[in-house]
Amino acid sequence: MNICMIPVRKGSQRLTKKNYLQINGNAVYEMAIEKALSVNLFDKVVLNTDDPTLESVVTKFGIDFYLRESKLASSEATSEMVVLDFFKQYKCDRVFWLNTVSPLQTLADIKNFFNKTIDENASSSVAVSKHQVHATFKGQPINYDWDQNFAKTQDITPVLSFNYSMMSWHKNEIEMLANGQLFNDSTKMIESSIWSSILLKSQEDFDLIEKLAAIVPS
Repeated sequence: MNICMIPVRKGSQRLTKKNYLQINGNAVYEMAIEKALSVNLFDKVVLNTDDPTLESVVTKFGIDFYLRESKLASSEATSEMVVLDFFKQYKCDRVFWLNTVSPLQTLADIKNFFNKTIDENASSSVAVSKHQVHATFKGQPINYDWDQNFAKTQDITPVLSFNYSMMSWHKNEIEMLANGQLFNDSTKMIESSIWSSILLKSQEDFDLIEKLAAIVPS
């Protein structure tokens, strides 16, 4: 069984109640639910939250509701703790985490992530963005050399950054999660579109997302 888990935390540190912000009349968590249902790939969709008032959402959308403990919604709670707790509650083969803070994520991205994870039997997977740029880490180049001709951007090896719009774990990775580790060197990195990389973390992000929502492909 492949379950889509949509985490909705009642509070947030940087942007107040970001999961409840509305774009074109829909809260971002509602947008995530609608997309999860629209792709028709998951055996079950579950809203995972610390907000009991959202239980009415299950009636509207026909999905499962899981009220997690408040300690799993604190700023000290980690993603691996949330996933591990979910595995304990739902006996399934694989959990797919669909992130509400990537409200511009397309159906094509969700389908691609799901299919590549399943087709390649990935033990875990994470959505990434590709950047064709000259990149450094701690002041040192990571995809070019100082002492060589400065390569054109189209000729350099791209770097990947995690955008976390989607993540997944097979039940075989429960031990890894229990050890406080979210991913490992066998984690499959799946490239997503630029839309999925625009994350809702600040008021500036929200202002941009509101404007872009009208032109994002489905």
